[in-house]
Amino acid sequence: MMHQQVMTDEGLDSKVYDFMEYKKKKPFYLKPIKITTLNETYHMVKNVVFQGKQILALKTEQDPNTVVLVEAIIEDGHLINLSMLSDECMEDVSRMLVGII
Repeated sequence: MMHQQVMTDEGLDSKVYDFMEYKKKKPFYLKPIKITTLNETYHMVKNVVFQGKQILALKTEQDPNTVVLVEAIIEDGHLINLSMLSDECMEDVSRMLVGII
């Protein structure tokens, strides 16, 4: 017969995390990928999560010195849409990525 230990919140130093909420805060793409749109082919340099948004740093083959920051809309494990960031979000993410890219 197994004995179960009852856990209470008294004296516990650990927290219980909702896995789905944690997953939303984790970058979706861990390795570099190639993204092709109607007009251009991009190479993802970095994927970060900022304010619950998946932010991709992309470079083009024609201009590898320019980095484009976009928000990736991902549904059911598939990239659905890329959208431009707001100016405020762009400034914050740019400051966060300085030195990383």
